[in-house]
Amino acid sequence: MSRLLLPLAKFIAVTVPLTWLWLEGGREAYHRLFIDVAHPMLVGLGWPKSQLGSVPQRFISYVPFLALMLITPGITMSRRFWGTVIGCFLLFLSHAGFVLASIVAYDHYGETPDAIRAVFGVMLLLDSFPFILWAVICWGVIRNVVEEASGKIFRDTKSP
Repeated sequence: MSRLLLPLAKFIAVTVPLTWLWLEGGREAYHRLFIDVAHPMLVGLGWPKSQLGSVPQRFISYVPFLALMLITPGITMSRRFWGTVIGCFLLFLSHAGFVLASIVAYDHYGETPDAIRAVFGVMLLLDSFPFILWAVICWGVIRNVVEEASGKIFRDTKSP
């Protein structure tokens, strides 16, 4: 039981301050960066009239990703650093992809429930993406934990 509580406590201990930092200025700073970088990308893709508006709440995906990358034991510092850098870049691209999908949906359906239905799958992927990235980057650690846990389960369930 304590083997589960310690990682959970670490995750909470890292996530709480990261969330506070995001809400107390990180969101606005990311919004400015996103507008400065994503708007020219979207113009280049042919959507010069796009209004990016405010950064949606789901762009907080950096928080769980960074927390997981910081607390995951057993990965090298190099893998942790480069995985975090590349992962943050891919998260940014996923946010731009979400905005692009939203623009296309709203251009096609207007402000109707059909527009939201059109991007629902993209929203689900966007929300799960930080966990998918973490799992890919830390695959070796996750595999070892699963193998150890499954071996223990099968050892414990064998009849005497």
